[in-house]
Amino acid sequence: MRWLFVGAGNMASSLIGGLLAGDATADQVVVVDPDSTSRQRAEQSFGVHSASSIEAALSLLVDSPTDTTVHVGIVFAVKPDIVQRVCESITRYLQEADSQNDKAQSPALIQPLYLSVAAGVRASSMCSWLPEGAALVRCMPNTPALLGLGVTALYANEQCSNADRQRAELLLGAVGTCIWVDEEPLLDAVTAVSGSGPAYFFYLIEHMTQAGVELGLTHDIAEKLAVETAYGAASMARQGQHSAAKLRDNVTSKGGTTAAALQVFDNRATPTIIVEALTASRDRAVQLGDDLT
Repeated sequence: MRWLFVGAGNMASSLIGGLLAGDATADQVVVVDPDSTSRQRAEQSFGVHSASSIEAALSLLVDSPTDTTVHVGIVFAVKPDIVQRVCESITRYLQEADSQNDKAQSPALIQPLYLSVAAGVRASSMCSWLPEGAALVRCMPNTPALLGLGVTALYANEQCSNADRQRAELLLGAVGTCIWVDEEPLLDAVTAVSGSGPAYFFYLIEHMTQAGVELGLTHDIAEKLAVETAYGAASMARQGQHSAAKLRDNVTSKGGTTAAALQVFDNRATPTIIVEALTASRDRAVQLGDDLT
């Protein structure tokens, strides 16, 4: 399996690093980015090849005279508004390569698997821009993937084989946990829960810190307490021995300090606010997808 990363930003870098920490080697990876600084950074950080255009990048992956069939994972790690242009460039290249194969001018046949981490761009749209029968996996990671602590939801279209799914997990599993969904619209709900989710926890840490300051703590102490408490609580929940509700109940003594705080949350209808907030995030994801169709 060879890999072509379209885009050389933070998410692409974390995925490349995860691949190379596994069984992949640097000569199996090519990065394409029009920005020379981004390309140089990828080359220096990972020892991979880079190119300034899709055509040049794909050529690098099939330049061996012994290649007959090349399995290539093409990863879209770019802003949503340029996905169509990238797809059309790939399509032109592959159509020209097929024409050369028909004339026996090129021994290599590229078998691509497309993986998109571009938020909001639907599979149906991408497949209308890519060659017919494209195998495509849409991926919704979140920013903790930069630390190898992400969670990614994946959706595979009907053209994907079991081997394609395994290849997608090889890539995204290198930076965290993978969860498959059977229906593409569920990725909008995933966006609301985990895609945008880190910001909700940062928001809580931010305001817990501010509350601690107002209660007399220094900012540094309040922030440290909030961050480490979030880390510890998430670690307990991640063990999966008890539900979040059970863990909360275990630290909530009747008439105690925790109960007093939680009562304020309930009185202010915090559970309803959370549902409303995530619904707003999901609806915005749907709208963005509509705009990109």
